[in-house]
Amino acid sequence: MRFGICAPFRDVASLKSIPFDYLEENVQRFLVPEQPQETFAALRDEARRLPVPIEAANALLPADLFLVETATRRVDTLRLEHYIKTALQRAAQAGIQVIVFGSGGARACPPGHDHADAVRQIGERLATWCVWARDYGVQIVLEPLRYEETNTLNTVAESGALVSQIAETGARLLADIYHMACNGEAPETIRPYAALLSHVHVAEREGRSAPGQHGEDFRPYFAALHQGGYDRRISIECNWRNLSAEVDRAIALLKEQWAASAQYR
Repeated sequence: MRFGICAPFRDVASLKSIPFDYLEENVQRFLVPEQPQETFAALRDEARRLPVPIEAANALLPADLFLVETATRRVDTLRLEHYIKTALQRAAQAGIQVIVFGSGGARACPPGHDHADAVRQIGERLATWCVWARDYGVQIVLEPLRYEETNTLNTVAESGALVSQIAETGARLLADIYHMACNGEAPETIRPYAALLSHVHVAEREGRSAPGQHGEDFRPYFAALHQGGYDRRISIECNWRNLSAEVDRAIALLKEQWAASAQYR
């Protein structure tokens, strides 16, 4: 298992020690798909001086790049295609292997629109992106989000059902333990979709804090991951109050709880 964190690479550059295996950056902040290549190249070259690789990136789409078309709202397909293809190209240039598709605002179902149709449109667009992503050696994972952040694809069960339908394109699933806890989704929900899992996020439910701040026990979720044979990446996606003061304890706790959960394999 590889353990990483979500944080700006410049914050990581100032750390005295690196207790994690990889960094997860932000598509909009790091890959800057709507800015010139020179802007991205400067960020990429600066990030290459880090002692840890950037292997994943989240926050794929800005909230104003809508995915659901209605009778009164058109999707800007030209902007969307250029954005996604640029993000994928730059991800490959940066060595990023996984892009997280959360983007609650962009994928929200507008009021009054048919929810099933919104999910259908999202699935069709995701399937197309995943075919493009294969050419760049990048995998796109769908992230279920808590109800407070969007009104589509909130649970592992709902998102897993969609990914199952388009899995031949390379689409894969993310399980976010924070979102699962907020939504009241049981750890056992992971098991039927374990074969589709390619990424995991974690944070404590209280304040979306770093592990170790409030004593939250992730072992029931980790046990479900073990039972499903999951062995890829787990990223801490939290609100860091003080990265340098919190990160060592957070990573140590995850490793401890992950090891303790292995007995349920």
